[in-house]
Amino acid sequence: MESDRLGSRYRQTLDAGANPGRRKMLALVIALAFPPPLANAASSVRTGTARQKFMTLSSFATGRTKLDPEIGTNLLAALLESDASFAAAANALAADAASGRYADVESLEAAIRGTPKHTTLLALIAAWYTGTVSVKGEPRVITLDHALMYQPTADGSHIPGKCAGATNAWAQLPYPALADMPRL
Repeated sequence: MESDRLGSRYRQTLDAGANPGRRKMLALVIALAFPPPLANAASSVRTGTARQKFMTLSSFATGRTKLDPEIGTNLLAALLESDASFAAAANALAADAASGRYADVESLEAAIRGTPKHTTLLALIAAWYTGTVSVKGEPRVITLDHALMYQPTADGSHIPGKCAGATNAWAQLPYPALADMPRL
């Protein structure tokens, strides 16, 4: 008798768990997982445009025509994460640079000194030259090998903190120990 009561309670629990409304809700939640890739595709077009603008602005700001796009993408992501107003200020800077009113970054820098765009320009240049961005107070290293500040000495020196070769490659090895001298 007791086992019948337990068995019927078990069946009621199973029947309650098979609620069609819950199943529809679960199907809806699972289906909602698929549209984000479509939304991401649309945002990647915008991101591609933003990335291209950033690279064009970076070329103007650094005076370099050949900048690594992958490093640029990572720098842009870190700069966007570090400062919520970076995107708007960078777009304004890109428009200023593209306007043709400024022959070089020095003239642009003089014109925007004292404005929020000045801070953005300095952050962008510092990111390319040091290869780092401060995100939430912590330095994030994006690149060390391709930081622009090491390019002028790349042909004759190595980056500080990186070994230039095998252990002791920078020094001549000591002469082998002399054999015991004869006693006189």
